Amino acid sequence: MPKPFKVVQIANDDHPLPDWVEPRFAAANVECSYHQCHNREDLQSCVDGADILWLMGGRKGLVIEENMDLFPNIGAVQRVGSGTDNIDHNACTKRGILVVHTPEDMTEVTSDHVIAMLFSAVRRIAWHDRNISSGIWAQQDPMSVCKLRGAELGLIGLGRIGKAVVEKLSGFQMKVRVYDPYADPEMIKSLGCEPVGLDELLQKSQLVALVCALTEETLGLIGPDQLNMMREDAVLVNCARGPIVDEQALYETLKNKRIAGAALDVFSETPMPEGHLFRSLENVNFTPHAAGVPLPFPDALYVNQIQSIVDLAEGRMPRWIANRGVKPKWNLQSQ
Repeated sequence: MPKPFKVVQIANDDHPLPDWVEPRFAAANVECSYHQCHNREDLQSCVDGADILWLMGGRKGLVIEENMDLFPNIGAVQRVGSGTDNIDHNACTKRGILVVHTPEDMTEVTSDHVIAMLFSAVRRIAWHDRNISSGIWAQQDPMSVCKLRGAELGLIGLGRIGKAVVEKLSGFQMKVRVYDPYADPEMIKSLGCEPVGLDELLQKSQLVALVCALTEETLGLIGPDQLNMMREDAVLVNCARGPIVDEQALYETLKNKRIAGAALDVFSETPMPEGHLFRSLENVNFTPHAAGVPLPFPDALYVNQIQSIVDLAEGRMPRWIANRGVKPKWNLQSQ
């Protein structure tokens, strides 16, 4: 019998695989084991002979240049969802290791969540909910930030999620500005949006939503200077990645009511520490990095991931590769 194709799954918590996964793996001669890895020593104890490293979360410091000597057989690192900022792309690309992800898993639910967070912040839903739960009936204080129909929306990023947000909000007749230096301006215009620079977007848009990837270019993209550009009646929504925004600067901005509010699904630390400064603010809404959780859960989380693993085990290129231009160490057939 040929040697099993070995997959090492790394997650923060145990992720039991759905019942239908085992027969799929058995048919493809895939052997999968689960581990909680936090550092190099943990990796050393579990990756010997592994073909794929399968990351279920955003744990950092594992797939980095310093650990590449532990991965002599690994031909692919797979990350659930779209974000691969916790993987060293250059280190993988140099060694022919594919960085595989499943970006379409999150498009529908994340775009829904962006809109829900936006609406909640505009209508002060969380503020009113907290007040009523505390016995306070403040019907008209504070009022809604703005009317949604005809509002001015700025999108930072126009990938799959950004496009879905534009499509779903089309009935609100918003004026949508887009900052995305990698998007074709004509494509942006074809969606009824206006391509602009970041400064113009921040200065003119009342509603600002971050729907971009975390990269070297977007790390700290929204800092003190950018927050100071925003309108006093502005709302900032971040369902992308926490480190895109300078949290200390955002805290000061919200504390001093330099902008109307924020709605945050992502943070620099997850889970948010108990004494985090944001917890003391009334003009911010939170969700626990839940925007990208697909429905029905958990089955929907696995469909594309399992298919990618089976494709690799059977010698086929997976559908989505994040490190484009990589020359795979394995001989894989195109689909």
